[in-house]
Amino acid sequence: MSELKIGIIVGSIREKSESGRIGNYIKGLLEDFDSPVSVEYFALRDLEVPLWHEGKWKSGSEIKAFWKPISDRLKACDGFVVICPEWAGMAPPHLKNFLLMCDGGELAHKPAQIVAISSGTGGAYPVAELRMSGYKNNFLWWMPDHMILRQVESLFTSDPATELDGILTARLVYGLTFLVETARAMAPVRQKHQNLKLYKNGM
Repeated sequence: MSELKIGIIVGSIREKSESGRIGNYIKGLLEDFDSPVSVEYFALRDLEVPLWHEGKWKSGSEIKAFWKPISDRLKACDGFVVICPEWAGMAPPHLKNFLLMCDGGELAHKPAQIVAISSGTGGAYPVAELRMSGYKNNFLWWMPDHMILRQVESLFTSDPATELDGILTARLVYGLTFLVETARAMAPVRQKHQNLKLYKNGM
């Protein structure tokens, strides 16, 4: 069985972010899978992606050169976990900008699981926002299952783990299992049928 690569995209740029902590927790879960899975980690705080502008489409532009190594890393992934904090009830603008930058097939027809992060009892609006507009021209394929981790500061911090930690971990593993197996199943379909030259924009 060939090894799959799952990209974890951490959508927070805070120095000490709960999204980053959860990203590392999910990384550990994926690395413990029985089937061979490797993880590519994309922390937006470290990447410092500039705002998209039309120079992205011009050969030899500074922004195009900046993006290429990130693009290559994304293209090497078979699926993604997108960790999205809730900022004022919205997905952060830098995460939406990152998804906008992915117009070169990096994410196209690859499965992705949303994990929304809330310090309170919210988290639903970023999920709806990403599902509505976070996929159009990058063709990212959102999995039907998503997770909302509410009051996140209290999660996955106890030793031994709390009962809630156990319940949420089991649900994460359930969703990640579907993600990994969907990524495995979609790879040959994508290779056989994907035509981004003819159909480069969503409708």
